[in-house]
Amino acid sequence: MSPTIRDVAAAAGVSITTVSHVLSGQGRISETTRRRVAQAAADLGYQANTHAQQLVTRRSRILAIQIANSVEATAGAALVPNSDYFLEVLNGAAEAAAEGSYALLLTPPDAQLDGLNAFAVDGAILVDPRGDEPFFSSSWARDHPLVTTGRPITVPRTVPVVVDNDLVAAAGLMLDHLEAGGYRRPALITTDTSRSYTSDLVAGYTAWTGERGRAALVVELDEPPTIEGSARALGRLLDRPDPPDAIFTTSENLALGVLHEAQRRGLAVPESLGICSAVDSGSLQLTSPQVTGMFVHPREVGRKAAAALMELIDDPSAAAGGRTIEIPVRLNERASTRRTG
Repeated sequence: MSPTIRDVAAAAGVSITTVSHVLSGQGRISETTRRRVAQAAADLGYQANTHAQQLVTRRSRILAIQIANSVEATAGAALVPNSDYFLEVLNGAAEAAAEGSYALLLTPPDAQLDGLNAFAVDGAILVDPRGDEPFFSSSWARDHPLVTTGRPITVPRTVPVVVDNDLVAAAGLMLDHLEAGGYRRPALITTDTSRSYTSDLVAGYTAWTGERGRAALVVELDEPPTIEGSARALGRLLDRPDPPDAIFTTSENLALGVLHEAQRRGLAVPESLGICSAVDSGSLQLTSPQVTGMFVHPREVGRKAAAALMELIDDPSAAAGGRTIEIPVRLNERASTRRTG
């Protein structure tokens, strides 16, 4: 005999009404209870009638997620950039959506958002926006809940929920690490600062150097983070009369490019040049030496974003005035900044 909703309620130690609310996405239910009910349902093999839920709640139980790109994005642009970070954000969002009995729809950066009405999407997550994306001006976005990962710095209106890391503080943490290792002239290489994560890292870097009366050495690339771009940026810094003794990059791809160019030039890493990244990834552990990185818990970022969006769908007043969910960071020290002398 197939398990019933009564069986799930008994296994989870809650009422049938609570189980119904969890499975339909209704009511104010704590995250702990939601997870307990979801686990009980999974353990019993309980299958809710999703079509019936849709008829009752008038919801599609579909969430959209888009990894933001520039307004000049064209057809054929990559849905997911080549980065562990974005893949893990998607993994986390998909996990949380599935636990809440939602499907996750990945939309391309050049999607016509009003076309989302064809899918009756209940809400959307925008990953790493600038603020000029169509999501912020379309009629669809005005009528549906929106959560962003990263703060849109040019958005003309308040976003209900932003899931983010304190990257200003993270920059200070990494620079303190470099200073403790004996590095005195850290430079920063970044992509454009129109997104909050790079803007915040630059702000943290300039505040840290300013507090110590040191010159800020920042190279901002006007191109994607490539090995060639990293090489040119490092060359510009090394040609200075007072070249840096450490390079802090805002992405793992930039760090890999700097390491490649440093080794091509015969620089000893970490003795002559320390290298570290504000975003950690598995690729930084496949190099010699391995590269120090800042782990920003991207899977948890995705999970929290999806959970917040489902909460907004259930109760649009849950984030009146806007709120930020902060995810902690962790510095993973590796050989690229570990001087032995």
